[in-house]
Amino acid sequence: MVAQEAIIATLRHQIETGRIAHAYLFCGSRGTGKTSTAKIMARAINCENPSHGDPCGECASCRRLLADESLDVMEIDAASNNGVDEIRDLRETVKYPPQQGRYKVYIIDEVHMLSASAFNALLKTLEEPPAHVVFILATTEPQKLPATILSRCQRFDFGRIPAGQIAGRLMEAVQGAGGTATERALNMIARAAEGGMRDALSILDMCLGYQSDVDEALVRRVLGVSDRGFLFRFAESLQSEDPAALLGMIDEMMRAGREPVVFAKDVSQHLRALLMAKVCPDELASLLDLTGEDAEEYVGQAEGFTETRLMRMMELFMAVETELRYASSPRIAIETAALKACLRTTEADAAALTDRIAQLEKQVAELTEKLKNGVAAAAPGKPVKAAAPAPKKPEPPKTRVLTPTGRTDADAWKDAMAALKKGNPAAFSMLSTGRYAGCEGDTYRWEAPVGMEFFVGALNKEDKRDAIAAALTEASGIPSRFEASLPGKPKQEDSGEDALLRELSDTFGKENMMVQEHVK
Repeated sequence: MVAQEAIIATLRHQIETGRIAHAYLFCGSRGTGKTSTAKIMARAINCENPSHGDPCGECASCRRLLADESLDVMEIDAASNNGVDEIRDLRETVKYPPQQGRYKVYIIDEVHMLSASAFNALLKTLEEPPAHVVFILATTEPQKLPATILSRCQRFDFGRIPAGQIAGRLMEAVQGAGGTATERALNMIARAAEGGMRDALSILDMCLGYQSDVDEALVRRVLGVSDRGFLFRFAESLQSEDPAALLGMIDEMMRAGREPVVFAKDVSQHLRALLMAKVCPDELASLLDLTGEDAEEYVGQAEGFTETRLMRMMELFMAVETELRYASSPRIAIETAALKACLRTTEADAAALTDRIAQLEKQVAELTEKLKNGVAAAAPGKPVKAAAPAPKKPEPPKTRVLTPTGRTDADAWKDAMAALKKGNPAAFSMLSTGRYAGCEGDTYRWEAPVGMEFFVGALNKEDKRDAIAAALTEASGIPSRFEASLPGKPKQEDSGEDALLRELSDTFGKENMMVQEHVK
């Protein structure tokens, strides 16, 4: 037996002391040794000369059990014998004592498959079994068993076997078969088995069926998975938002005959490794059973992502795993998921916005740190000033006399505002938040206050602009136009802060931004 040390120690002690329970429940995931442990225990409690709780393998009882010639140990598959009639027959046979050994052992595999009536028929026998009978129930889904059954059994939970112990057992199996295998290949098989020794041995058997020398390339061909280099290049294209490279690699994967479902799973696992490298880089090697060099490679690539983006991409590829089972065109589904993960700046849902905000916060933090240290950080080819000059106060608008009426443009603005207050209160409400910035030619200008820049887009819409222009034309007596503008700022060289504000504006739109100065 590999792993399960605590369970083996407990069962060995019970056999040595003779304190054998009448019913055991072995539960755990597939391939962790439940049925094998049940068979070994059946041999051990019937062995004539047990050694430290282990069967000797030499006495008459052990030889009969190894040759499957004993009637004292019965293995029942509950998946195919799940009816009440089979359990009633079992109740009749338990009355008879064992033929050669001391105990009559019934191993019921996949016991959760029994019907409700079969469980009811088994309940009385489990509650008051004959002294010579031992039941060993094995299941992968203990939650499906009735509480009345669970309360009458000693329960042992079999955990998943660590990848390192699986790889060590695989090496013994390879040497026993007269073959050779690299350490990386065995570790790959162990990780693919996901804690199940039976799955690992099956994969190794397929590899040895191809050739006696097992390496990483052979394991990848057998499993149909992508190599690490391909996955790192795929993640690098996701980071750089290069859709052409992504689609090219998906085409390469499809031409190589890889399954899209397997590829989606590989990408999800790679993104999981990157996320773990991001949040716990020091424990990555032990958590994923990696070498120090491999862990450093994951940590290095993870620096180019934010936690939010990695989680979002994981959700996309995990969702496409389910979709691919029913998709009429799996290639289109995997390409769509890859493009969604790549072209994140074009999406407007909450998750995408959160991702972009996290990326911008990271850039702001980096820029702030550089400015604190006095390091120039600017857009390519542009110098950065350590401190931007204070903005100049807006100059008061110049007034002019309107020829036809002899009134000034400021008087016309006041009259137009009074007319809009009655005829178009919505436009008046927005105009009242800003300031009149003067008239150039036939164009009246209005400036939005700091923090209210989104009013500029609203007032420059055709319906609002035309309504305000009509009120100004009527008030001034000459054809007039209207234009809303942002607050005037002094002209200065582009800085890192300006570049960041432009990026924010391009991403979210000027109307959705509010810039606030913090003065200490």
